[in-house]
Amino acid sequence: MCKNVVCILCAIVDRLSRILCFKEELESKCKKELGAKMQSRDNKRFVKVGEVEVLLEDAVRDLRGKEIEDIAEDILREMGERRLKLWQPKLNIYAHAADIAEWDNVLLNRYYPRYTNIKDVCDDCTQGPCAIDQPGSKTGLCGLDLGEAYQAKLSLQEACKGLSQQLTVARALFEFSLPAFGVTKAIDIGRSITYPTMNTSMLTGFYTKNLGDIGRALSYAESQLSELLLAAYSGNESVLEFEEKALHAGSLTFLAMELSESIKMCCFEFLNAGKHPGTEYPEFPAVETRVGMGTVDTNKPVVVFMGNIFLPAWFAVEHVKRETLEDAIEICGVGAVGHDIPRFYKRGKVITSGVKARKVIRAGIPDVVVVNELCTGFDVLAEAKRVDTKVIASGYTTMESLEDRSDDSVEDVLTAIIDLDLPGVRISSPEKAGELAVKLAKVLKERGKRQDSYLLSEEALKRNASQCNSCDSCVGVCPGGLELSDAMTAAKTNLEPLADIYEKCMFCGKCERACPEGIRILDLTISAAAMLGRLKSDNYLMRAGRGPMSELEWRDLTFGVILGGNGPGMVNIIGCGNYPGSEREVAAMTRYFLDRNYLVCVSGCVAADVAKYFDEEEQKFLFEQYIAAGVLKGLVNFGGCTAMSHVPSAIYRGALVGSAYTPKANWTQIADYLYARLPVVVIIWGAATETLYSVASGLVRSGIPVVVGPSGFEFKRFFLGDKDDRSKWWMYDGVTGEQKEVEPCPVHMLVPVETKEEAIAMCAKLLHRPLALRDPRLASLEAENEAHKEFFGEYSDDWHLYVRSEQELHVMRRMELLKKLEVEHGWEIEGTRIKRARHRSGELMDMSEYNEKYGIQLGRYSTLVPRLITRSDEDSKSI
Repeated sequence: MCKNVVCILCAIVDRLSRILCFKEELESKCKKELGAKMQSRDNKRFVKVGEVEVLLEDAVRDLRGKEIEDIAEDILREMGERRLKLWQPKLNIYAHAADIAEWDNVLLNRYYPRYTNIKDVCDDCTQGPCAIDQPGSKTGLCGLDLGEAYQAKLSLQEACKGLSQQLTVARALFEFSLPAFGVTKAIDIGRSITYPTMNTSMLTGFYTKNLGDIGRALSYAESQLSELLLAAYSGNESVLEFEEKALHAGSLTFLAMELSESIKMCCFEFLNAGKHPGTEYPEFPAVETRVGMGTVDTNKPVVVFMGNIFLPAWFAVEHVKRETLEDAIEICGVGAVGHDIPRFYKRGKVITSGVKARKVIRAGIPDVVVVNELCTGFDVLAEAKRVDTKVIASGYTTMESLEDRSDDSVEDVLTAIIDLDLPGVRISSPEKAGELAVKLAKVLKERGKRQDSYLLSEEALKRNASQCNSCDSCVGVCPGGLELSDAMTAAKTNLEPLADIYEKCMFCGKCERACPEGIRILDLTISAAAMLGRLKSDNYLMRAGRGPMSELEWRDLTFGVILGGNGPGMVNIIGCGNYPGSEREVAAMTRYFLDRNYLVCVSGCVAADVAKYFDEEEQKFLFEQYIAAGVLKGLVNFGGCTAMSHVPSAIYRGALVGSAYTPKANWTQIADYLYARLPVVVIIWGAATETLYSVASGLVRSGIPVVVGPSGFEFKRFFLGDKDDRSKWWMYDGVTGEQKEVEPCPVHMLVPVETKEEAIAMCAKLLHRPLALRDPRLASLEAENEAHKEFFGEYSDDWHLYVRSEQELHVMRRMELLKKLEVEHGWEIEGTRIKRARHRSGELMDMSEYNEKYGIQLGRYSTLVPRLITRSDEDSKSI
């Protein structure tokens, strides 16, 4: 026995010795290999790429462990020897806000923040409150400047709220998917996507290749939110430092949205253009998604999903397919989940935006409502009780008086709801919630538990309307200033005014709370609209969200369109879809842009509003009239709320096609390129929510101008440029380093408007770029001139600042504009050509001198960042 033990021990020792020898040999081999890659001298770490040595401490602000070193080495090798010779690399791996200060300072020094909705008392800490207008004091007890710095702090708080909402969604999807699919589940966006998750890689330095990487990126973003919240509520910083952090919150919001999108596409098979060849893009996906209140067949059981988490709807659809109930039940969505459902279920219907969800219940459409985290809250249970609709609160959404039945079987819960007439239940499991919703809706319909209609009869409508005493309390609180009293007074003989109110109403319910007579005004408007056929006619078609735009699309289609000058540029329309005025304003804007050769991309709830147009002459819906590819007159729907993340990533791809820069932890270089070159603008149309505030901040940081309206003035902060301050408008010659005066463009980065006409004109103006070539300059200038002339009867007061040749004036307008240059601006014109131009200094110059002193020579490499001025060979040998 002892002999056997000794033999075993000897064998173990021998085995360990061999392992140690192998380990030593392996370590020696690795060190030799690593020595060829990374060299250490005097405790300094170098990476050698070709003839160039890069000191890691100079390239990365904070080397926090081997993971950072590995990521940095990977990025530097991807950049390549040639580019490392040209520029000193600065990598923002796992970026903190300050790591991208180099670019943020460029923006904030040119577009100083302007604040509205001023709050004059700070009560963020236990020492307060401290009043801004307190005599003799300009700071709070903590030392915080109570002027603009406090407003900037509030701006950061707003951005953090938006970020936290999206991180909550991403975390919920990740925590559900991880045990279901495993940490190694591939995140494969498709063969058409070369650079898969750029909102993530731009901040972290890596692409998410599996669910494990999703977890790493998500944990990083959550840790950053903790830092930002500390500053937002306890910080004592300057205006620019607070706004740096607000911009960072915006970038992180896109990262969170992108993580959610990646899980949706790779784990739950959402529609994804990356998995399809470019030849399919013009008609992908098909125009088959129904939109509007009139699309729902209430003769069938109806389940309506509300909120930001799609999982209960996904499992409901799985149950429907398993039981072959596709023709027997209506699966509908409101808000973010409404736009998600058609990406995995063709029969799914989008009823309205999340912030207008109240009208869906008031109209009595759903038999069952499944609700989770809402982007805009309202009392779902109280509204549902009015129309005998049952409510399932899914996930960890809590509702007063709803019993948590998560541990019971679906059949037991179903029996309890029916037999005890419960108003609803709480179910944490999305599988159970989805299955229960379908079964419950069927039973309610089969047993006749609900009325055929909950709309008012004409007699009841007029009786209720006659109670109005025209006090105008409702008008005073209405966000849209709608003439509600007049409409109710007119209802005695004419229902049209009330039906018109329906078209413009935000369905916030403030009017009902203000009414001293207790009139249910929303019921009146919905019922009047139904009587006049407005609900039935609210029935349109759109394409479901397609997910990302591919490099192939940018390279072969989009890039040539927007940089070649064949069209004015790319307009992205995003938003929550809730605003005073008609929903059809968004469709009208979209049609205007498409008719004038823009590329238009849409995402968020506003995409359903874009669909609300039908051409009587062609007998086509808007999405049927235009192709779905990134080309002239292309109309692309990225998808719902989280699909907004495809906006910046699509534009980053445009920058990569033109520059071949590395999109990993290389924020400044990518943003610097697209800011000065790509004619791209975003319209945020609708409610000024915290999410959209954060989204706007992220877009600005990416170098993308943003127009917000018609509720734009409700935003806390804007980034406005001063076109008359010539000291702000310059660029460096990228070769010589000379600082040169350029056109004031984009003149603003975040600007509010109130009407669709103002939005169209401002978009056109913001498409100007200092490094645009001749034809794109002509296209953007003509777009601005046409819009201003059409909507305001005159040209803008600064259009001449963007003229550098008569060839940049549209041929149909050229003689008129040349005359204006001569008469109104003092230029010297000879026939059909410009002989001498008036410089902004007042000096009259011939055109060659003018173009030498004003603007950048066409095709010349230029930059806003001193570090990105190209270096001499001597400077680049060792960095």
